Amino acid sequence: MSRQPLLSVIALATFITVAFLVPLAAQEGEYAPPRTPWGDPDLRGHYLPGQSQPLETPRLEPWGDVQYTEHNYTFSRFFRPDPDAPAGRRERNRTPMIIDPPDGRVPLQDWAATRRDEIMEQQEELEFLDPRVKCLPAAIPRAHLPVGYNTYQILQVPGAVLILYEWNHHSRYIPLDGRPHLPSAIKLGMGDPRGHWEGNTLVVESTNFTDNTWAVGHGAPPEGAPGNSLNSGHGVFHSGALRVVERFTPVDENTINYEATIEDPNVFTQPWTLRYEGLVRAPEDHILYEYACHEGNGRNLKLMTGTEFQ
Repeated sequence: MSRQPLLSVIALATFITVAFLVPLAAQEGEYAPPRTPWGDPDLRGHYLPGQSQPLETPRLEPWGDVQYTEHNYTFSRFFRPDPDAPAGRRERNRTPMIIDPPDGRVPLQDWAATRRDEIMEQQEELEFLDPRVKCLPAAIPRAHLPVGYNTYQILQVPGAVLILYEWNHHSRYIPLDGRPHLPSAIKLGMGDPRGHWEGNTLVVESTNFTDNTWAVGHGAPPEGAPGNSLNSGHGVFHSGALRVVERFTPVDENTINYEATIEDPNVFTQPWTLRYEGLVRAPEDHILYEYACHEGNGRNLKLMTGTEFQ
């Protein structure tokens, strides 16, 4: 081969290689977040819930035009779009958050699927009440699913990340120093988190959960909504063997993508993963407001006591 054709082949091969690698580099590292004084990616600040979309592929209804006044609409989406929301908020996405398994469904074991159906159909019964209604912790990843009144504050110190939640005044202290999890006999509503950095991504593994919360569920179903209208993300309970691995990845100066892989061999047939635009930076004057949860409030007092009020 002459020198000129050889140079042409080398140039073409170089072009193809660069053209292939540049998109990958853009996907994995195009945003470099600022750093804290001690060198960690800086995620500090106040955040609003991110993009609103369904958790899973609907079970009882196809996608279509639904009126906001219908119960199915309320339960099929986490909350409806706010016309006065900040300009930076994204449009509603109908793609399920669940990316694995590919069918977009929570992979429940047969007995657990039956139990979930009972929960969905009997929300008027005390035994099947959403734990949130009883002011129990939201658990993980439920505490990060988008509801209209949950906002977040992320604080960082050397060796730890602290996340504060408006919802029920939850807080999570996430050590980054490699310490082991608590003894298995110690159970916590929000689990026992341990974190580390993978590049710019905060990875958090949580174990040691109590078994009286839900891994996911709707934030604020309206009173009187029939349980059999639920079809996306409600009533997904778990056992004390729950393990959740979360990934917080900043993708621009105002947005953190959220991913969680959930496993529980007592309830699910396989680990499953959800991903969505989880946190959007709040306005500078934002604060965490008081959240008051009253277990005996209104209709729930009737459910728990059998007492009628006029």
